[in-house]
Amino acid sequence: MMEQCWEKFQKYRAQGCGTTFNLKDHLWTLFLYEKGLFDPKVYPEDEYVYEGCNCGNCHLTILSDGAVYACRRMESKVGNALTDDLYDLFTGPKLDQYRVYEKFEKCSKCELLRFCRGCPAVAAGYHGDMYAPDPECWKEVS
Repeated sequence: MMEQCWEKFQKYRAQGCGTTFNLKDHLWTLFLYEKGLFDPKVYPEDEYVYEGCNCGNCHLTILSDGAVYACRRMESKVGNALTDDLYDLFTGPKLDQYRVYEKFEKCSKCELLRFCRGCPAVAAGYHGDMYAPDPECWKEVS
């Protein structure tokens, strides 16, 4: 399916289509990596997370009742914006669990860890554990 979408995107671009197709799903990074179009070596060799799932990294979801979630796609309530300080929530222990990348069973062994990490919400929905492998990821890691 991704290959078919990619071919369409390239066809539209070649025809002069001005639409930019956002490759938001984290597995696009893996797809482009396998096609030789993404090279993690252009990034510094450090511990920073550059792309991929932003849960616990650089976003929160705030609902109309003030409930704050680490991710809108799974049960991940970390507090309430009406009663809690957002800085304290973001830097606190409840959100820390989403930043322990070495606990991700499959992703922690992958060279794309800092750029992908699949979707912990999909893993949680499928396996009951957000650290389990994203069932949509096809990459073999050892």
